[in-house]
Amino acid sequence: MVTIGIGLHKTAAGGHGSGTSDVRDRSGAHSRLAITRLVLEELERVAPPEGRSRLTPRGSLADAGIDEPRFLDALTRIEGRYQMRFHADWLRDVHSCDDLVDCIATYMFDAADRADPPAAVRRASAAPAARRAEARRPSGASGVGSLPVSRPAEAHDPFPECRALEDRLAGLSVAGLENPFLLANESVQGRVARIAGREVVSYTSFDYLGVAGHPDVARAAKDAIDRFGCSASASRMVGGNNSILESLDQELAAFIGAERAVVFPCGYGTNASLFGHLFNAEDLILYDELAHNSITQGATASQAGKRSFRHNDYRQLDGLLRDLRGQYRRVVVAIEGVYSMDGDYPDLPAFIEVKKRHDALLYVDEAHSIGTMGPGGRGICDYFSVDPADGDLWMGTISKALGSGGGYLAGSERLIRYLGCTTPAFVFSTACSPPNAAAALEGLRVIAREPWRVTVLRERSELFLKLCADAGLDTGTSSDTPVIPVILGSSARAIQVSQLLLERGINARPILYPAVRESAARVRFFLTCEHTEEQIVRTVETLADVVAATA
Repeated sequence: MVTIGIGLHKTAAGGHGSGTSDVRDRSGAHSRLAITRLVLEELERVAPPEGRSRLTPRGSLADAGIDEPRFLDALTRIEGRYQMRFHADWLRDVHSCDDLVDCIATYMFDAADRADPPAAVRRASAAPAARRAEARRPSGASGVGSLPVSRPAEAHDPFPECRALEDRLAGLSVAGLENPFLLANESVQGRVARIAGREVVSYTSFDYLGVAGHPDVARAAKDAIDRFGCSASASRMVGGNNSILESLDQELAAFIGAERAVVFPCGYGTNASLFGHLFNAEDLILYDELAHNSITQGATASQAGKRSFRHNDYRQLDGLLRDLRGQYRRVVVAIEGVYSMDGDYPDLPAFIEVKKRHDALLYVDEAHSIGTMGPGGRGICDYFSVDPADGDLWMGTISKALGSGGGYLAGSERLIRYLGCTTPAFVFSTACSPPNAAAALEGLRVIAREPWRVTVLRERSELFLKLCADAGLDTGTSSDTPVIPVILGSSARAIQVSQLLLERGINARPILYPAVRESAARVRFFLTCEHTEEQIVRTVETLADVVAATA
């Protein structure tokens, strides 16, 4: 019934679960009744009211009006809630709720190790090839998410994952679409990039405040190379530390308003390493269902309990903490300052109130909010006028608004000192390079000297969002941030719109299932203070034309 399309940035497993029903408890026990309840709940959520029949465990999904995009939406949430990942082969003959329950009960938690497929899959394997291909192809669809396998599986292939990717890329070509990823910029000047010999207006950069190419930032990086060379050449613990990194630690803490900060070599690695290092089997990690892959992977690597909650839903979080807090030594709540897929943000004061009520810890990933939120660009605390001391850990990257590369943690003096001496991603990784550290340090100073950058960024983002609304484009929940998606409803259409935009001199990349729900596939725009009003007006006019042409 379904195949899995190309998706980047975030996996569905662990990234979209709502956390509202029973997940695997500490004993690992599950009942078929509990699985059936969860599956029915998710299928009913996506079923249209005009379905021909009421959804029942043995009833036809098609008769209930659940087509492939709706089914994909339900699967994505089920994957997150059960911390598992469906393979396309398991789903070829899933026609009812019971079929899906069979699949989950068989493959839950050990999908990579089970040799015997569930009954539904065995039936699919015996079906004629044409029937299997048709079951995978939604009505009227083409491109990613509906492409049949184009060649039989070779015997003894040790990497079937490679073959699956090759088939999908070949399917794009057959559908007249190009691989939308890994385009090479030949040069970047401000927001104009050169790709394949043509100049295009780019909306793919995280350089929100335009400091990456600032002459003072470039000069600082070159001076650091003259003083220290191109690499730190060791971890900070054993010889890779330098005076630039120590100054960056101090000025980051002052910028954020925290007692202490410490710079890590990689933002992704900071999240992926921290959760497994700080939290163990006595603890619980609660994370937003749309949290970045680095958070979900970090939680997965930890021996702590882990559970997602509905996106930005502090009320559901309050209920979870009320029910679960007493079972654990520590509970940490992980959220983001700005969510990079949707361009929305949490009600930080409400989350702080909930975490204090239940004596929990609050971890906020500010990768996309530092530099972009608040009057001074100091992040989500600045936006809400909240004291950073009311949270516990503030993580961020210096590879976005700060125009360089690396990550950081900020918080109390005692905790950050400990994490800066013990976290694996800090202890066992070569330190952030001297030119990167110097660029980030000067980037902070540029933001302080030129506050107009934050103001102009906000104005450009508001203009883009307003023009999209005037043109009838769906920008989802984006608000008050420079991350603006235009939701198109299918992966194939998102690729097509992105491709047509590039042909007309605008570079904005598609986001596909399973990074987002299939029905929420989109083209995503990152605004910067360097985009001109004329560029934005032309972009939205072109975008509206292309979206209408592909409807």
